[in-house]
Amino acid sequence: MPRVLKTVVPRIRKSIQERGFLASLGRSILLPLHILREYRESRRPARPYARSRFDQDHGLETDGDREGWTYLSDLDISSPNWIHGTNYAPIEPDRFRSVLATLPIKVEDFLFIDVGSGKGRALLLASEFSFKQIVGVEFSPQLHAIAERNIASRKASQTPGTPISSVCMDFLEFPLPPEPSVFFFFDPCDETVLGKMLARISESMRLKPRESYLVYVAPPTSKERLLDSASALHKLVRNVEEHFCVYKLGGT
Repeated sequence: MPRVLKTVVPRIRKSIQERGFLASLGRSILLPLHILREYRESRRPARPYARSRFDQDHGLETDGDREGWTYLSDLDISSPNWIHGTNYAPIEPDRFRSVLATLPIKVEDFLFIDVGSGKGRALLLASEFSFKQIVGVEFSPQLHAIAERNIASRKASQTPGTPISSVCMDFLEFPLPPEPSVFFFFDPCDETVLGKMLARISESMRLKPRESYLVYVAPPTSKERLLDSASALHKLVRNVEEHFCVYKLGGT
């Protein structure tokens, strides 16, 4: 259950940084009501949540913990950027495969990098394809540990194939590989951190030009605008039904 009080001070700090003191002061009047509502929700017994077919079929643990979600406030994350993260939920397999089908590439020539990989479902789904390498970056040690168990379980049931791994670190600190890559985002963070990550990717592309792509699944309108405004990104696909966008890095 989300530990509501843990988020109070970080929320106030985040609001001041993003909106300024006066605007945050006005919003703080409503904060006790929001906290009370979240506390009541957290105290409510969790409704039974059936395991996904994906986890059942493969003997894995990629589902969220509470009605499909795992709350970051329930986890011990050392990075101060945890307040900018979004709660974990796994991507649907069919949706992931629809995303991959839009990429105009030979996957064996590309690295697949899941930015905010959680329990690793996207990594496991990516292993169905012939990527050169698959890497997940996750700042929660608990989610990372689960991802490693899932990866080990999947490797044990498959013939050797694409190297697949999970790295436990804040993705703003992850050294970006200088090889053609597909950067995969399943809405892992807010605009503050997303903007910083886009700047890092753009700088990496400037220093080492190479064919690369960025996939963003479930972008809210504000984040899609941020992606569209980035000079290093050229939108190739906007899928309304499955709600994802695909960009080529480095312009047209």
